[in-house]
Amino acid sequence: MFCSADKKYLSLLDTRGVFDNTTKSALAQTEVAKIVRRHFSSGSEKTKKALLIGFDGARADTMQLLCESESEPVSGALFTSGYSAVNALKAEGGLYLSYAGGEKDDPQETSTAQGWAAILTGVWGGVNGVKKHVPLKNETPTVLRELAEQGKTAAFLAEWNDHFTITYKNEIELVKHEKTPLRFIQFETDKALQQAFLQEIQNGTDCIFGIFEGPDYNGHSTQFGMQNYRYVMSVLHLDNIAYSLIEAVKARPTYAEEDWLILITSDHGGHKHGHGTQQAYDRMTFIACNQKLSV
Repeated sequence: MFCSADKKYLSLLDTRGVFDNTTKSALAQTEVAKIVRRHFSSGSEKTKKALLIGFDGARADTMQLLCESESEPVSGALFTSGYSAVNALKAEGGLYLSYAGGEKDDPQETSTAQGWAAILTGVWGGVNGVKKHVPLKNETPTVLRELAEQGKTAAFLAEWNDHFTITYKNEIELVKHEKTPLRFIQFETDKALQQAFLQEIQNGTDCIFGIFEGPDYNGHSTQFGMQNYRYVMSVLHLDNIAYSLIEAVKARPTYAEEDWLILITSDHGGHKHGHGTQQAYDRMTFIACNQKLSV
């Protein structure tokens, strides 16, 4: 799957203590939709809900900025923060390596449209139609639409215009026509998106999905990678924002009667000022989840 030039990066990701699996057992990003489906279909007396947070363009190695590895020296450089969303989810469920870009016999670009479509449908672009930058097939609905067609309320929150005018254009038109309780809402900034997340949590929306753009924006404009402080800070900042969203969930007056799936993931990584290749920098992503996953 990876060329020899990627070995150093993959070895770094396998540093013990950060991830609950290895690069060899990395989960396909298509697993996310399956996790959501299992959550809502599993039996429980509590009301099923989900909070799905996207960090666009966040590389897998950025998780080592948040989670203390077994080889971390006693230097004060990194301690597990009690205010970290990723660490909170890792403690309750796990933090797992995942990958974008399709399979070896059917690769696809490690890009935004392809990544999120695979995450939301549970199938790669060869099936859902988004192998290139084109609309999603109606025959392969997002898990959000599936839940809404079952009577659940759902929200898709994002900033990038192409989500609304290209990738999910057909699904947006379909849910409007059928008056399905799934709303697609566009925002201009991560700050506005955070407030929308908080409002959806307060309103009791059953499945909330949203994509923060900070890492991808900083990667393209100033370079992807741990050597770039702007890129690094964008990931750290989102980890803090995500923690505030988790706290908002737990502050709901009906939280004790609810069963929440909470998950953070990314659509692709990146290198230099871009992404899209089959290099490990671009392919390797992550899934932080409050449920333990099979690897």
